[in-house]
Amino acid sequence: RQREATHKSALAEAIARHEQVRKNAEAERDRLEKQIQQERERRETEARREEERQRRIAAEEDRRIAAERAEIAARAERAATEERNAENARQEAEKQHRAVEAAKVKKAQEADAQKMAEKERKQREEAAAAAVSRPSITAQMQPAQSKPQQSQMDPTQHTSQARREAEHRRYLEIHSKLKELRVFMDQQVTQNPKLKLRMGDMRRKVRKSVGQIIEGKGKNETPQRAILTTLKEAKNDFPQPTVGLAAFIARPVPDAQVPALLVYLLNQFAKAVVSQFINEAAVAPKIADPVGTIASGIFAKDDFRVQGVSLIDILIAKFHIVCPPLFGIYGDEKTTEGRARLGWQREEGGGPWISERSHQDRMSGLGAGYAALSLRSFEKSTMSNPYPPYHYWQALSMILNVPAGQVTDTHLYLLRALLMNSEARFMEFFGDAAKKLL
Repeated sequence: RQREATHKSALAEAIARHEQVRKNAEAERDRLEKQIQQERERRETEARREEERQRRIAAEEDRRIAAERAEIAARAERAATEERNAENARQEAEKQHRAVEAAKVKKAQEADAQKMAEKERKQREEAAAAAVSRPSITAQMQPAQSKPQQSQMDPTQHTSQARREAEHRRYLEIHSKLKELRVFMDQQVTQNPKLKLRMGDMRRKVRKSVGQIIEGKGKNETPQRAILTTLKEAKNDFPQPTVGLAAFIARPVPDAQVPALLVYLLNQFAKAVVSQFINEAAVAPKIADPVGTIASGIFAKDDFRVQGVSLIDILIAKFHIVCPPLFGIYGDEKTTEGRARLGWQREEGGGPWISERSHQDRMSGLGAGYAALSLRSFEKSTMSNPYPPYHYWQALSMILNVPAGQVTDTHLYLLRALLMNSEARFMEFFGDAAKKLL
């Protein structure tokens, strides 16, 4: 019995210890499960917070993008409005300038006519006096030899300047006709679905290709080919509508029709060429050479001539707009009219004049571009030169023969740009005369 009691006591003690271990295990399990549940809830809470944070970031980004798009659209609208206002202001300035120039020419012509009438009156009076007094043969010859020399100098110079002014006005008319053509083509697009589908892409392709021209022999085959392909497409695939050739050529030409889209794209090409001269050649003058080479080659192509007449006057008209001194047109830099005649540009929207440095850069780029365009040799080509080198000599002459008191900084900027990087070609074409001038 004693052993049985001891056994029972030990058994009860073991059972109690087992129960305690079980309770401890269950408590530990509950603790662990609670800890796991808390960790799961913490992670879920953090995940929800992160998801909410990402949603807020995405929403803020969407709002930012929308605000940027709205701002870009607003800027584009403002820019378009400013461009329209600037164009309207420029057209009005051109109109006023043409009116002023026409009045000046008329006044000069009237003055010439008055001088000639006075001269004839004096000659009649002298002839009558001579008939009465019958002076010697020697006395009659001296006034006959000296007087015309004195009276013909100023009218000759005036006639030369009047001729330059008339030629300048003719190129301004061509530029005006090109603006009218742009409006005409915009109207045609609304009536011709095929033209509407292609014209915008063709314009962008031409301008983009001109912008891709770089220095280096053989590096411009791709942009040149793109320009040629686009212009040929315009000529061959869009023969209608047409416009009169004479409206876009400065000299008298045969009455002929040319595809309007071809003229439109050549105008876009010329505009891009001048932009390259202004924006790129001012910084890197050597870029003017490949641009001028391609421009000269395009306008030399028989595919883009009409009855043998090159349409390069489209490009030259733009030079008359942006750089009149190349053609003997200039004025006083201290006056509004004079600056306009020198090719000074205003800030966007018809604002103040651009800075002296900006004007210098523009003239430098345009001078380099004009040299690159006009100093081209076609001796090894079957094509004829659309703008022979004598135009380069004439530009130099126009600048170097400006009366000393009327020379401006603009003339000096242009003279430097015309000669810089062009000496070798200048001497190749003009030999000893070029050496003496240099």
